[in-house]
Amino acid sequence: LGGSGAGKPTPVPLIFEGVRVYAERGVLVQESLAQGELKGEVFLGGSYTDPYLSGQVEALWGNFRLWDSLFTLDSTASFLRFFPDRGILPEFRLRAQAETRGYKVFLEARGEFLRENGRVKVRLEPHFTSEPPLSEPEIYALLTLGTPDVTRLAETLPQVALGAALENLVLGQLERELARSLGLDRFQVQLPLLQGGDLEETRFSVGKYLSPELFLGYQLDLRGEQTLSAQYRRDGLTFSLGSTFLPGDGRLARFTFTLGYDLTPALGLSFSLEAADTTRFGVGALYRW
Repeated sequence: LGGSGAGKPTPVPLIFEGVRVYAERGVLVQESLAQGELKGEVFLGGSYTDPYLSGQVEALWGNFRLWDSLFTLDSTASFLRFFPDRGILPEFRLRAQAETRGYKVFLEARGEFLRENGRVKVRLEPHFTSEPPLSEPEIYALLTLGTPDVTRLAETLPQVALGAALENLVLGQLERELARSLGLDRFQVQLPLLQGGDLEETRFSVGKYLSPELFLGYQLDLRGEQTLSAQYRRDGLTFSLGSTFLPGDGRLARFTFTLGYDLTPALGLSFSLEAADTTRFGVGALYRW
């Protein structure tokens, strides 16, 4: 995918025009830290180099565990909202309450995913109140230590803990439900952040079998890096292609080609080629038992 001479590469002419994703209910989240049910309607638009979402995803019901307290969502005030001028990065609002150690604790939070200096970050503003009334430092101490005594409150990171709970609530089994509702064979969300990586490395993958032998896939991360892939399998032969494009100008960053063949049900050979900053060629063997 390139232009002539020193000109800029020609972007792939892939345009999304109001691709609708809708669920009236039935998008279930069932995780160890969060359970709930979501509904919503969003539209995908823009080019593959600059996609955007518009619409809203709401909670029908839900709860999540923050430290040792179980918070119940207020479905009338908990949602993700997408705007075309924000690309694929949403704003969100959350209202929930919990009972712990004889106190009712109320949480209201608003935040957004935003891009700063080429990196995607979460800006989160949680606000806690309680009955009987406590100060926010006392509520943090109550939630983290089980007592409102702030003299025992060491350095805590409520924003980090709340962010992790939100990720579990929003994602969870959402990928499987969306894959089913969209008629896809793959809808996957990968979160390296949970293993100490960066938020911008979050990857969304979709895929569909066009026939029993041919699978097409598309992957997008929050930096805007995108990968198109195809795999064909038949009679022991596997043929795979993949192209990765950089954000911004859509320049081709990496191209991969793999050809494999199963000599026997237990033994397979593969030949691969990767072209990026350098070109690599590989030969492999796989033995199954």
